[in-house]
Amino acid sequence: MASQPLVLLLLASSPLFTGGEVAEVCSEEELSFACDGGSQGRQELVIKEAWLYGAAYMTKEDLGQGEQCHVQSYNLQYKKGSFLQYINKKCGGQTECKFNIQSDVPSAHEDVWKNTVLWTVYHCVQKSDFHRVCGTEKHAQSGWMQSIGYPQYYLGEPGVCTVTIRVDEGQHIQLTITDLSLRDIIQPNEESCRDSVTVTEGSKQLLQKCGETNKPLKIKSEGPELNVTLTATSNVYPKRGYIGYFQAIGCETPATPVDGYMAYRNATHAEYWCCVRHVFPDTHARRRLLKCNRAHTWNDTLPDCADLEELFQDGNITETQYQNMVNGSSGYAMAEMLRQAHLVYDLVVPTVIMSVLVLGNVAIVFLIIYCRRGVIEEGANCEELESIKANPEPTDVVDSKPCEV
Repeated sequence: MASQPLVLLLLASSPLFTGGEVAEVCSEEELSFACDGGSQGRQELVIKEAWLYGAAYMTKEDLGQGEQCHVQSYNLQYKKGSFLQYINKKCGGQTECKFNIQSDVPSAHEDVWKNTVLWTVYHCVQKSDFHRVCGTEKHAQSGWMQSIGYPQYYLGEPGVCTVTIRVDEGQHIQLTITDLSLRDIIQPNEESCRDSVTVTEGSKQLLQKCGETNKPLKIKSEGPELNVTLTATSNVYPKRGYIGYFQAIGCETPATPVDGYMAYRNATHAEYWCCVRHVFPDTHARRRLLKCNRAHTWNDTLPDCADLEELFQDGNITETQYQNMVNGSSGYAMAEMLRQAHLVYDLVVPTVIMSVLVLGNVAIVFLIIYCRRGVIEEGANCEELESIKANPEPTDVVDSKPCEV
């Protein structure tokens, strides 16, 4: 009976975290989470990371509700151990959850769990925000993925469920699987996973894993597309499945300006042009080159293209400027035509000439061989005829005409 007030005090003093934040408590305390229902339906708790920090990196502060444990940002690299597997098993996919090391971690009696800080990154995600329909594509800058049935079970019907992630051309994908709980290799005669999550980029396999994971699994693509496939052999298996989060790396492709077009785009640059007799209103130029910086943002804006006639009528440019721009615009168009013409003359015409020369040389070689072969055969016939004339047989008929070679 004497211990009951202490328990009540512990529960009352446990911080309640509500989503999209970092949760930090001392290891002897209890983590309490709650997700609101929201206007779009039920929210689920997603744990992205969960780490232990030793006493050497811990700071205790009194914020009016007793001492609370914290880890300074400059110490976050000194991770002591992960408890992601245990908190996902208890709290993953729930709306409300309480996590206690002593009761929820089998090895909590070990010294590694004592005098530590529990540090957790989490989100509350709308159930409708998870992409989980087999055979579909998700084209976005970021998003959540989830296997059907999470966290109670995962399905093996259909046996192969593939979801495609796609971002803009020139971008890469950072995929993080925050929870994985599948049937593991349990039979002695099994050499590979019967159930697994596989991540591929084209024909290249980047990940194949089954069982449980106690750390986030991070995969980075080289291009703008990844395929995430859950392969299962049982109709229903009592494991959680998987949850993943993806984020585009690199600058998002800007919207094409009105009366303009994109000339090309890669990971670092994008070139846009205005149509003939149109310019960008801030620079009065047809061409704009954008550079993607380290913050994944473009170094310049991309306004709609303006008609030169309208700029002149509105007094934004003088008549001289208007004439120069019109002539320059026509010059750009002519330069493009000349560039294409030069391509024909510089590439196509020489190729045709070389082909004709090669074929002509081959024909001449065959003709010489043919003529020489005819001369040799005729010479042999003449030698044979002369021999017959010199030594005629009674049955031989000799041509009275001389052999002309």
